[in-house]
Amino acid sequence: MATGGGAEPAEFSVHLGKDTTVRPITAVRAALTAAAVTIGLAAVPGVASAQTPVPCSADDLVSAITAANASPTGDTLSLAPNCVYVLDDSSGPLPTVTAPISIFGNNATVTRSPSASAFRIFDVDTSGTLTLNHLTVSHGDATGDFGGGIRNFGTLTVVNSTVTRNTADFSGGIGTASGATTTVLFSTVAANSAGINGGGIASDGSLTVRHSVVSNNTAGEKGGGIASDGTLEISDSTVANNTASGPTGVGGGVATTGGGTTTLTNTVVRDNSATNAPGGLDNAGASTTLTDTTVTGNLPTNCVPTPVPGCPD
Repeated sequence: MATGGGAEPAEFSVHLGKDTTVRPITAVRAALTAAAVTIGLAAVPGVASAQTPVPCSADDLVSAITAANASPTGDTLSLAPNCVYVLDDSSGPLPTVTAPISIFGNNATVTRSPSASAFRIFDVDTSGTLTLNHLTVSHGDATGDFGGGIRNFGTLTVVNSTVTRNTADFSGGIGTASGATTTVLFSTVAANSAGINGGGIASDGSLTVRHSVVSNNTAGEKGGGIASDGTLEISDSTVANNTASGPTGVGGGVATTGGGTTTLTNTVVRDNSATNAPGGLDNAGASTTLTDTTVTGNLPTNCVPTPVPGCPD
């Protein structure tokens, strides 16, 4: 089981039909792919600097992150193109990130072996800064905890990447602790599951999602796609086909709690579902603003409580 990540919170406080098939949203993904090309490597921290190549071996990836953590300036790692780095009980989980580390994936995948013990893929400490680019993160398992694919206590940026088929109690794909910052750009978070809240992403800190797709994720209670108890900004993105499937499930697309602030701009929240209203956006105590945003086709309703300004119901 992965350890580290600073002091454990007493509880991850986001009191945030199951189908885990990834269904690409073709038109949206095509637009995002074209747009992503324009940002260039220089826009991603560390990618334009000298890179340390990492051979196609889980043990080599573990060693490279260990060495980067030991460097005062961290490192930029370049993974073997299209490699599948399989973490098992021999390699163990990846070391907790405690330094500035950028990983240029070259379309590689980092995944947990189905036969391995349960552990998440990436863990970012309060002192750590992790940037992932052109990488797939899959099959992490943080059952009983949060952040099945990635747990973040520090600073996390996910660019041109896919987080898929990870599981946890909270935040099956990506979990952001209070005081941490997560940014998701030109990426897909799909087919992740959480037993309680935040099937795709759950955040107690600051979460920004831009030019991305959050789809086909499942939570037991709140936020099949995204659950937030902090600051949430979603822009130029699609949140679709997510589910809050448990007996008390609400907010199949997005669920907000507490006194956080939520802003959706030029975003589509569609075809999400929950056991109880709403299926689209559950606004439970947050200050929520919708601008040029469409919330439609969610079941049993689009938004609760009503009215959510800019939401049809």
